[in-house]
Amino acid sequence: MNNKSDIFLSIVIPSYNETTNFKSGCLNDILPYLEQQKYHYELIFSDDGSTDETVPLLKDFISENQPKLKHGTITLLANKHGGKTSAVKNGIKHAKGEWRLFTDFDQSTHIKEIEKLLPYTDKDYDIIFGSRKIDPKTVEAKWYREFIGNTFNLIVRKITGLKIKDTQCGFKLFSKKGADLFDKLYVYDPARVSETGAFTGAFDVELFVIAKVQNLKVKEIPVRWQHHDTNRVNIVKDSARMFSDVIKIRRAKRKGLYK
Repeated sequence: MNNKSDIFLSIVIPSYNETTNFKSGCLNDILPYLEQQKYHYELIFSDDGSTDETVPLLKDFISENQPKLKHGTITLLANKHGGKTSAVKNGIKHAKGEWRLFTDFDQSTHIKEIEKLLPYTDKDYDIIFGSRKIDPKTVEAKWYREFIGNTFNLIVRKITGLKIKDTQCGFKLFSKKGADLFDKLYVYDPARVSETGAFTGAFDVELFVIAKVQNLKVKEIPVRWQHHDTNRVNIVKDSARMFSDVIKIRRAKRKGLYK
């Protein structure tokens, strides 16, 4: 690749009130790693209407680092608050890369894990995604979170018919065709649903259900993952809401809304 217009990888990081995470240094490894690669990239922060210091901190981060970059660019999208799905979708649709990675702000999965996904980009897959359930030795999480996660994934497989072991790991790589799935969301369509707070939801499940209906190929890859504590998520309340949403996704599929 000869110029930055030939972007191979877009990295989309949604943010919502991430001041604590930012000050912990969670972004420190991203740019040094990407600058060592042979491909051109873009880093997109898609903010979901943060009300703390997140946006000013990210603006300073960009001002400090952009002049030093040789292979990439950094963009900040300052969106109105609409929920994580909206922030991720806006970032993915704004991206110009041949491949588009969505990864969580706290970097529970380190950017270096992309090396496990990239070998499959020439094998006709449209979603290549990290999984915490294939090799449990690569996961650091509290037992009750693992229990709830395992239960949720079991219910998802029973209700939707998906064979995926882990739909919720925040480390997913989309081809341009795979990125178009965001336009087919119904239960989590940001135009229909505007979230409040930091609810993450099961939009990943809806994307996989749509991908299956559309006969897109997906590949699940084990990655290293480390849980970071947060007080923004009510794991019981949010899990109940997500189970309800999975039922709605099955209903939407039966109505033919994903064809």
